[in-house]
Amino acid sequence: MTPLFERAYEIKKATGWSQERISAETGLALSTINRIFRVPGYTANETSNILIKQLHGELVKSPFPAYMEQLFNHYEHWKEQYTKREFTDHLDILEPLLKNHKSMDSYELVACRVCWLQGHIYYDRAFYLRRGNVLKLAESALTWYQKALDILVSHKDKRLTVQQYKIQQCIVSTKFNLCEPSNRVDNEEIRRWFLEMNYIQIVEAVIKEDDWNWIAARNGLVAASILKDFGKCLFFWEAMKKVNKNFADFDFKPANELPAISQDSDLVWFVKQGRKSL
Repeated sequence: MTPLFERAYEIKKATGWSQERISAETGLALSTINRIFRVPGYTANETSNILIKQLHGELVKSPFPAYMEQLFNHYEHWKEQYTKREFTDHLDILEPLLKNHKSMDSYELVACRVCWLQGHIYYDRAFYLRRGNVLKLAESALTWYQKALDILVSHKDKRLTVQQYKIQQCIVSTKFNLCEPSNRVDNEEIRRWFLEMNYIQIVEAVIKEDDWNWIAARNGLVAASILKDFGKCLFFWEAMKKVNKNFADFDFKPANELPAISQDSDLVWFVKQGRKSL
């Protein structure tokens, strides 16, 4: 699910609008808009999410066809609002439609998005629905995500850097979920594929383009810590602090679904090094 703050910042990036203008266009109180921009992890109520999502859909242009973006939005809605049984039924209907898409075997951008959504289906079957053999489902998710990434990279368009990062993050999430948290920090395979996919460099490019994206910076920090690269750790930590000074405190917890830096098993190395030298 796309975070609320990310949609808000993308609206600002696309239009140059002030918080006051976004408040006027959505009908939301300026104080609500301010919290969305200012408070890491702020979720707001359902109405705020609907209105920001609606404005985002109207103003932020996607490199992918509009109907595929609508399908991704519907997918998010199904997962949020439906029971697991209902969600399962929807996935079973959706999958053959995607597999038979006329562009499936092409290298068009629409094929990237189709493969990306196929990856989501297998990811959710593995880790959300727990339906079937988790390892085989996760491997299928990785296959689809990799195919989506290969298609995207073939376009050699720097404007797709953020999309490339997002697919890579899907791959990272899948691999991380297959590995016990306590084992990730010393896992040579994880280090190897971080390096092979140039993950750090891609996240750096995202941060330079979207300096407000503290979640991307946090993901970069995790990778840098696992790779034991203190210089890169400092780069991503500084990027987080520029968004919100509270990130200077290792015990600051920005969101319910994210632990504080000090409590994140993936950041043990960075915390240890940081407390010795900072």
